[in-house]
Amino acid sequence: MKLLSVIFSIMLAGIFFSGCHTTAGTSVVMNHETGGSVIYEGNTRLHNSVAVTAVTYDKVPSGLNRVNIQLSSLIQRSQHLQYRIAWFNSEGMEIDADTRTYRPLVLQGLDTVTVTGVANNPAAVTSRIRIREWRAAR
Repeated sequence: MKLLSVIFSIMLAGIFFSGCHTTAGTSVVMNHETGGSVIYEGNTRLHNSVAVTAVTYDKVPSGLNRVNIQLSSLIQRSQHLQYRIAWFNSEGMEIDADTRTYRPLVLQGLDTVTVTGVANNPAAVTSRIRIREWRAAR
């Protein structure tokens, strides 16, 4: 009987914890010098519904770096998301982390949008976009 109650407790705990999910979002690290990008996943649902399809880099007239990121929806329903573009110096340290806030983004089903970010410091050489579900951020 004791063994049965232990097994039942373990199963109940497994059901309880399987309902939890991470809302950390998705991060894409882009290197302005090589043009490469690396995607870090923190939310598998988001991984299956949003894709980074293109990343381009240029400079604004003041000489600061600008990134244009094309995001595509992989599902047919609308998605209410938030994104934030963070900039990093050559040592990998985030520049002015407190000044960057999440911005709302509605991605319609199977649609593609481009988001743009401009560095706020001439020392910024790489960037990272963080995407999260809006309902998870409330």
